[in-house]
Amino acid sequence: MIRKFRGILSIGVLLCGLLGAKEKNVLIFFIDDLRPDLGCYGEKGVKSPHIDALASEGVLFERAYCQQAICAPSRISMLSGLYPDTSGIDDLWTPLRKALPEVISLPRYFKERGYVTASFGKVYHHRRDDKEYWTEYPPRPGKLYASEEVLVSMERRKKAARKKGLSRLEISAASKGPAVEVGEVDDEVYQDGAVAVQAIESLRRHQKQDAKKPFFMCVGFAKPHLPFAAPKRYWDLYEPSDFSVPPRVLPEGAPKIAFTNWNELRSYQGVPAKGPLSDELTRELQHGYAACVSYADAQVGRVLAELDQLGLRDETIILLWGDHGYKLGEYGLWCKHTNLELDTRVPFLVAAPGFEKSQGRRTRALVEMVDVFPTLAKLTGGALPAACEGMSLEPILADPEKKLRDFALSRYPRGSRVGYSMRTERWRYTEWVDVKAQKIVSRELYDHGESQVALRNLAKDEVQRERVAQFSRQLSSLKRVAESQIKTKNKK
Repeated sequence: MIRKFRGILSIGVLLCGLLGAKEKNVLIFFIDDLRPDLGCYGEKGVKSPHIDALASEGVLFERAYCQQAICAPSRISMLSGLYPDTSGIDDLWTPLRKALPEVISLPRYFKERGYVTASFGKVYHHRRDDKEYWTEYPPRPGKLYASEEVLVSMERRKKAARKKGLSRLEISAASKGPAVEVGEVDDEVYQDGAVAVQAIESLRRHQKQDAKKPFFMCVGFAKPHLPFAAPKRYWDLYEPSDFSVPPRVLPEGAPKIAFTNWNELRSYQGVPAKGPLSDELTRELQHGYAACVSYADAQVGRVLAELDQLGLRDETIILLWGDHGYKLGEYGLWCKHTNLELDTRVPFLVAAPGFEKSQGRRTRALVEMVDVFPTLAKLTGGALPAACEGMSLEPILADPEKKLRDFALSRYPRGSRVGYSMRTERWRYTEWVDVKAQKIVSRELYDHGESQVALRNLAKDEVQRERVAQFSRQLSSLKRVAESQIKTKNKK
């Protein structure tokens, strides 16, 4: 299969050369923990002018969903075009090549087509993933905190935790710094500002040295991931009074398994180990998150400005996405790690040459992040690996009123139980399955006709019985397909 695929690629590249056609560049912005709280998504209180400007030049996807609301599986799913059930990767610790050593990922796909491939910042969760398929792969620059005192303290606690023989997760939690930092520093001191510089310098080198070659560039910004640390100028864009405390109430009738204890936030200094957060701390964290969104937005703007300066915009496909959503105190919860709408819905923008009629348009079509690979293959004139499970979004880019699917899928594991979730035009239906017993242990049904914050689980309502049965049949069919794919993969 791989030999055949490479042959197709070689023929495609040869034909492009004979016809004198230049393949389009690809630039993807990965933004960690970014929920669709952006001006272009209607969030007037958030200042994101550069991302908003990009939205005005392309298509904004209002209903885009990740396949699992946690960094590593979500990014691997997007970069491989495979659902987590197929890849078998649903945790933070399994690198792509360990589970699927021969898979055709996006970096491999474009490198084998003759592209310059470049990775800056956080693209994969694991630094060693696809190392051999990146032409440019520098270390992540910049600092997590501006304060040297904080960094020294963290390193000291990390060494102490290692001496105790703690696990990787325990060492990480034991060595965390404060949840927020207001740094009176330039953008480049923190990681994202330094990553933007790396990307800008790469674009300049490309223009001088490899102008005849197309590039596939991924630029990963870590903010607004915790800690909410950003230069003071971005904190100053907001006032503490701009933020409000959401109701700390779980959806009525929702099963406990649907939620998480958000230990990710609790591991940071200054955050209580138990109980709800104070209103003051809640607003401070919301303020920090917004500041980090604006900081990441500014870095996107810097890279795009350089793309324009070099005259590359008209021949470059630009994507921007968040790897999953985030909770900022809704339900009294924080972070991600659930199948809830707030965690699975992501911002997603595509600005591509040739679709000028769709500039500034919005689409309500349901799309998934496994759709990125087929879309880029189609837009750059390449053959699509047979293993890819998504759909090309080219029809929607041509006509944002079009729809490709009736639902979007997400999933989340909790030990031996997995929650399979489907989002339709209006509803989110989730089944929690005991994998060993092959038994459904809980169901959720939420009406998102008015809000992405679910208030009541309707799965047991008599009036919803037929709807629940219909959704269950659809999910069962999809799970059987996934199980069949997994068995086939394991036999190979």
